Amino acid sequence: MLASIVKSVAVEVAFSMIVQRFVKWCETANSAQRAEGATILARAFVEGRITAEEQAGAQAALTLMLDDPSPKVRLALAEGLADDSRVPRTVLLSLCEDNPAIACVVASRSPALRDDELIDLAASGSAELRTAIATRRVVSTRVAAAIAEVAEPGCCISLLENRGAAIAGVSFRRIAERHGANASVRGALLDRRDLPATVRQTMILRTGQALAALPMLCNLVGADRAERLASDACERATAMLAETVPEVEIPALVEHLRASGQLNVAFLLRTVCAGNIDLFAAALVRLSSMSERRVRSILAEGRDGAFRTMVITCGLPSVAAPLFLIAVGVWREIASGKRIAAAEDVPQMIMQRLVATSGDRSRTAGFEAMMRFLHRLAGETERDAARQQARKLAA
Repeated sequence: MLASIVKSVAVEVAFSMIVQRFVKWCETANSAQRAEGATILARAFVEGRITAEEQAGAQAALTLMLDDPSPKVRLALAEGLADDSRVPRTVLLSLCEDNPAIACVVASRSPALRDDELIDLAASGSAELRTAIATRRVVSTRVAAAIAEVAEPGCCISLLENRGAAIAGVSFRRIAERHGANASVRGALLDRRDLPATVRQTMILRTGQALAALPMLCNLVGADRAERLASDACERATAMLAETVPEVEIPALVEHLRASGQLNVAFLLRTVCAGNIDLFAAALVRLSSMSERRVRSILAEGRDGAFRTMVITCGLPSVAAPLFLIAVGVWREIASGKRIAAAEDVPQMIMQRLVATSGDRSRTAGFEAMMRFLHRLAGETERDAARQQARKLAA
């Protein structure tokens, strides 16, 4: 019992002496000397060179340094403690509430900061502090979500460029909603391989809107023509995106296109002519409310009556049914090996079959409109094939 009391008194004496000596030294040392002292003390703390008896005194000295009038001293303290996970929480959080130059050092590096603390800092801190948090080696989905809700464009770009950031689909969507008009944010979003297809398609539309609004383009071709060019470009880009979407994302993309009014005849024609039967089937399922099994059965059997009924149930013009049916049939033949054809030849083949079987339909306005679209699609695919061939020859 006596030994325990003696030890306790000794610890208190050591603590008092450390603090007294430190306070006295600070009264005479200049800011450069105090900054050097902060670095030495922080290094000793991090490297475990402080004994148990000295621990309380050392922590008190660290706490006193938080009130040092010189930012150089506090910055030296932050630099020395930022990478350690055993920093006293009072010291750590006080540094995070200091001026941005000091707070950012700790916020960007400290492994001791918990997610809830980082979220609070992101919500209440400066733009610089949010950016520092966004560049941490690891950013959890919770922290990323908090940043996505409140951060400025530059901070969101830092988050998107951080491959150690786990960003949920809803956070990608919030960044797109808040800053999709910013070209740099759009670029950073599109560079993410894990960007959901729905958000990627939204960025396609935002890019098209920016293109249509370019003064140079409007002056060159006129506002109406610029809008049509942008719309066509978005339509083509969406069709190309649809060809690369993972199967698990197809239903979400279809619903996104339906909700935004883009799941129209033109898009479905592009889809089926490109041979993307999975997306075409998913679209028919969503539009008709029929089961996927039933839709795929109708596509596989290719019976005109059932196919036409399904198209009408989808709310699509009945004149489109023969074209869809012929396109599915052509790709069925290609898939089974009955016909060998390049992708760029398919629209022309569909037109030829459609004309051969059209009869009186060729006199309707809807039929003529679809034929014009097929002509345009055939031209696009042929030009794309020619460009691809030219690149291969030049490589």
